[in-house]
Amino acid sequence: MNNKIEYLHRTFMGLGAAIGELFGRSSQEQTNLFSSYIGIEIGKLLLDRGVVTRDTPVKELIGIIADELEFGGEYEIVEDDGLVTLAIKECNICPKKIGGHAFETTVCPVPGIIRGAIDVVKGTSGEGYAKLKPGVECEVTECELTKGVKS
Repeated sequence: MNNKIEYLHRTFMGLGAAIGELFGRSSQEQTNLFSSYIGIEIGKLLLDRGVVTRDTPVKELIGIIADELEFGGEYEIVEDDGLVTLAIKECNICPKKIGGHAFETTVCPVPGIIRGAIDVVKGTSGEGYAKLKPGVECEVTECELTKGVKS
């Protein structure tokens, strides 16, 4: 990991800390909202640079986002029954694990970033859900067809 990406990771951590402090128990929902706008801009940049196209499969798109933003040193992407799940075991941006912040709830920016990027690249307005265990392993699941997922 280079020094420049560490600044980005610290930005995500700071965003999570601020949202947690401002919104308390509803902080993950707020983090998803704020970070989805970040994801929209990242998706636009990936399209502009030709890294992805509108035809890029969701599984591949999630992998590209995870690699470009260096979310984690160890992660896995699994596709099963129309769902694509990103499981991050060694997260580089976890406000709890890396930043050492203590929260009552989660403030992970990854689900919102992924959702925003998918929506802008694929031209959808889908849904996803996350099972977050900060400091351990976090999973973000998106519907392959981006039609929506029930959690």
